[in-house]
Amino acid sequence: MTDRLANILLVDDRDENLVALEAILEPLGENLLRATSGEEALRQLLVHDVAAILLDVQMPGLDGFETAALIKQREKTRSIPIIFLTAISTDEAHVFRGYSAGAVDYMLKPLNPDILRSKVAVFIDLYRKTLQLEEQAALLRETELAEVRRASEERYRALADAMPQIVWTSGADGRTTYLNRRWFEYTGFDAAPPNGQEWIDVLHPEDLQPTLDRRSETLESGDVFEMQYRFRDREGAYRWHLGRAVPMRRGDGAIDFWVGTATDIDSQKRTEQAQDFLLRAGAELASSLDYRATLQSVAQLAVPEIADWCVVDLVDEQGALESLALAHTEPAKVAFAHELRERYPSGNVAGSSRVVRSGEAELVSDIPDDALVAAAVDALHLDLLRELGLRSYMCVPLRTRDGVVGAIAFVAAESGRRFDEADLRLAEELGRRAASAVENARLYREVEERAQAARVLASIGDGVVLVDSQGVIRLWNRAAERITELPRETVVGRRVADVLPGFERHGAPPAPASPGTAATETMPFEIGDRELWLSLSGITIEDGVVYAFRDLTEERALEEIRQDLVATVSHELRTPLAAIYGSAITLRRDDLELEESMQHKLLEVIFEESSRLAEIVNDLLLASQLDADRLEVHIESCDAVDLAGTVVAAAQTHLPGEVTVALAVPPEGVPAVAADEGQLRQVLTNVVDNAIKYSPDGGDVTLRLEPADSYLRFAIADQGLGIPPSEQRRIFEKFYRLDPDMTRGIGGTGLGLYICRELVRRVSGRIWVEPNEGGGSVFYVEVPFAASPTGAKSPEAAAARA
Repeated sequence: MTDRLANILLVDDRDENLVALEAILEPLGENLLRATSGEEALRQLLVHDVAAILLDVQMPGLDGFETAALIKQREKTRSIPIIFLTAISTDEAHVFRGYSAGAVDYMLKPLNPDILRSKVAVFIDLYRKTLQLEEQAALLRETELAEVRRASEERYRALADAMPQIVWTSGADGRTTYLNRRWFEYTGFDAAPPNGQEWIDVLHPEDLQPTLDRRSETLESGDVFEMQYRFRDREGAYRWHLGRAVPMRRGDGAIDFWVGTATDIDSQKRTEQAQDFLLRAGAELASSLDYRATLQSVAQLAVPEIADWCVVDLVDEQGALESLALAHTEPAKVAFAHELRERYPSGNVAGSSRVVRSGEAELVSDIPDDALVAAAVDALHLDLLRELGLRSYMCVPLRTRDGVVGAIAFVAAESGRRFDEADLRLAEELGRRAASAVENARLYREVEERAQAARVLASIGDGVVLVDSQGVIRLWNRAAERITELPRETVVGRRVADVLPGFERHGAPPAPASPGTAATETMPFEIGDRELWLSLSGITIEDGVVYAFRDLTEERALEEIRQDLVATVSHELRTPLAAIYGSAITLRRDDLELEESMQHKLLEVIFEESSRLAEIVNDLLLASQLDADRLEVHIESCDAVDLAGTVVAAAQTHLPGEVTVALAVPPEGVPAVAADEGQLRQVLTNVVDNAIKYSPDGGDVTLRLEPADSYLRFAIADQGLGIPPSEQRRIFEKFYRLDPDMTRGIGGTGLGLYICRELVRRVSGRIWVEPNEGGGSVFYVEVPFAASPTGAKSPEAAAARA
């Protein structure tokens, strides 16, 4: 380094002076640098180390003094010797200024070449001696640093050997250069210089490729390497480690080497895995109430996370062990194990039968050969067990409040793992959760069965009452609430005789002496202002008597109506039949000579009564069609005025002497309606005939047509008997008659207004009745207008038709 040429900076604004200086200094054989101004001199000092500077004092721009001052301000150039060269002034003040600016010498032009060369040679020699001293100091520091490094490395290796973690170093290429004592203790390898790839031989096969990929990434990027992987120990078992490597860099930032550690985190990792496994197993167990399916899923989940084999056995209803699940990573071995268990059901090496009987967990960390011999049924069975490669097992009971319901066994084979107490605690916790799932599923099934029975009980149409031995109601279902209109909360806890007055008076259905038999009785009860006919049947159980009852009130009412109908129809049919029969008998008598007028009168009676009989039969048939919803309706545009006129004209042909019938139409007329013309005529005819029939004392009957929004209202007003407010809705019921006993001589089947209501409803209309102001009633029939109404008829035309 000290043999290199020294740089001498020549600064003068005149080229001829620079050439002269170069000629003088050339014999020194050093490197001469030129600068024609102070600024250029400063630039040269930024890129070159200089042994001495020859600086002209008088220069344009920065003169020599200013340039020297700037040179002395920089730390790097402050110690460079400066020789001022001048041809102008030798004044002491001028020379003093030069020395003050940092010059080591002040020479006047013309220069003496020998003197200048000798002075510069002295500075060059001083420069080289300074460099030599610096090199010697650097070498000394390097030697001392190497010694420090060696001592530090020894201390580092001693510290690394004392550490419980595996510690290693590698070169920048990733190849191992050092392994501490813990590595050899853990792996069982002989202590020897590293070959660079030892760690690959002990990595778990599943972790090898991901670790190699991550290591390649960090070697390329220079990032810190960190990864979890499994190392094989000297016994052949794998334990989890946290590997971490940090790059150590040189001054230029390049990686010099790597320092790494591998910390045993197997306990922590297994705890995390156990917690994660329990969470997933718990979620699997909670995913369905079919515990058989969930236990099979848990067995599949346990392999290979916990064991190489997982066997789940449950106690069946006969008390025998039933194999519910058998899981292994290799399907062929699963089939082989199933065959083995079927061939040798008593030779269970996992001890499920013993665990179920004792209720205590079993753990064998290392299955010795004598254990296989003890478990084997015969020599063939022993060979098969050895073929499975069993090494370690544990078996835990499934315990519920009712006892042990099964067992879960875990077996280690080809993986080489050995179960310990931590594994057994995990298996026991899984067993507790699995047992809870089994118990919860069975309890849920029982509750569901009860709930299903309760839902059936709540949804059936019959009322159900449970009465205890003291006569107190303990159960009251929804149907009982609906039928009696008595809420459950006001009934349960009270005596049945207080809730159902008359229960004791009428005599409760006899509670049968033998359970499972029932007695039935129909009884009336008064509840509030209602009378209910209930059909009760009682059956004895351990908690008392269960009564089921059905509401027969409507059936009895319908039966009464049916009886009234039979009587009414019989009467209505008998009257015309009697008249027809009497007239016919009279006409057939041979012993009686009838005048021609009398014969005509008898024939007229037969005709009129036959027509009346046909009307009754037609009403019955029409009512039957309406009930069965088989009546066809043909809705079309109908002329309401023409239709009403026809009805009034027909009624006027057979009026009693004291009754009049008239039609009233608005002056502007009315639009057409949308209806079945024949059925609407039948409705209006029926209502008008009723108005005439229920006016036995005479009076006016008026049929008015009144538009009402989108409907046409037919109002039929009479001055007859009238209808009490309480009966105004009932008169439209089937078979209902306002004068059932015909005290006023008004008969009928009670079907007419029912038929009218049903016919009007089928064309989206309605019918009702209101009192008439002057006495009597007003029946209203509303029918919608047609979508495209025809021209309205004038009242004059309607009156003429009437």
